[in-house]
Parts: sequence; structure tokens; C-alpha cells
Amino acid sequence: MESMDLLSFVAVPALAYLVIAAFVAIDAVVPAFPGEVLVVSSGALAAAGHLNVGWSIAAATLGAVTGDLAVHGMSRRALPGALERTRLGRRLKAKIARAHERMGSTSAAAIIAARFVPLGRTTIAAAAGVAGIPPRRFAVFAFAGGLLWASWTVGLGYVTGTVTDAPLWLQVAIGAAVGVLVGVWAGAAHTVIRTRRRMTDRARAAEAAATDCDEPSPSRTPELVA
Repeated sequence: MESMDLLSFVAVPALAYLVIAAFVAIDAVVPAFPGEVLVVSSGALAAAGHLNVGWSIAAATLGAVTGDLAVHGMSRRALPGALERTRLGRRLKAKIARAHERMGSTSAAAIIAARFVPLGRTTIAAAAGVAGIPPRRFAVFAFAGGLLWASWTVGLGYVTGTVTDAPLWLQVAIGAAVGVLVGVWAGAAHTVIRTRRRMTDRARAAEAAATDCDEPSPSRTPELVA
């Protein structure tokens, strides 16, 4: 968006908040949708006095939770059966299962952290749905992750707009770029940690198995004859 587009966007603040929520919700189903860019824009506009920070965070949180629940619901009800019908679908289901294993989508930390990783939001919501995570449990974690993400993303735009005199479009670009970089770093760090834990668990299991093999079986212990 250019500066004039951004200013016209906030001509009716209440409508702007609804648009923010809608864009963020759609972004869960269509990851290429510019939901995050609009949230960063709302922070920059709040710094300029055109929007309210609190309402921007609330709108982004509402959209995040709504979109996550939509993906989770579709994945939980329709996706498993639909994927089983084709070879490509079965491959996709296997990939989702591997993503579920890597991210650990049954844990609160994984669902919350995935909110900050590019494409992580959609992947973890789908994986949690396929894995059969109860909607209420997922909703609690999705709300926590959505609130933290909305606060962070709106804050990026707000801080950028406060500390720089750049045009609004450049403030949005800077904030969005920082958000993407942090998300990529967080995703890489999470993957490394999970990989190390799996390797450690496998090494311990192999060591335990080797120890069991080295110990003589009681049935094979020779009996002493008096």
C-alpha cells in the first residue's frame, strides 16, 4: 500500500479493524494473503495517530484465532478422509504427520511458537486437526499464540513508525522484513532443538538396547551342580 492508500484505509477506523481481522483470518487458509503486512501497517498507522494500538491488536488476534480454528476444523473433519483417496493425498498426509512430529503440535509451546514462523501457522493448525487435537484445547493455545503474535506484529509497525521519519510504506516494509527474519530464525532454532532432542533420545535408546543385549539372560545362566 502507498501512503494515500493507507490513509484512506483508516478513514473509518471501525471498518479498518474489521478488514484487519478478515485479512488475518483468510491468511490462515491462503498463506499468500497479505494479512501480516496489514497488521504491521496498523501499527505504523497507530504510531501516526490514525488507529488505536489496542484495537489493532484485538482485531489481529480475533482474525488469527478465527483462521486457525477454521483450518483446524477443516483438517480434523474432512482432510484425513479426503487425503486417503489419492496417492498424492496420502503423501501430503505423511508430510503433515512429519510436520506434526517435528513441531510437536500437541504441546502448547509448539502451537504458540508456530504463529511466528512463516507458514507455521497453517501447518501446525492442519497437523493438529489431522492428529485429532480437541478444538477447545487447540483454541486456548491458538488464542495465546494469536495474542502474542498480534502484539509483536502491531508493535513492530508502531516502533518503526515512532523511531523513523520514513514514509508509511517504508515503515511497513521495514517492520514486515524484521518480522519475517525473526520468524525464519525462530523456525530454524526450533527445528535444530527438536532435531537434537530426537538424536539424543535415539542415542539413549540405542545405548539402552546395547546394554540389555550385553547382560546375560537368566535362562541362559549355567546352573551350578553341587
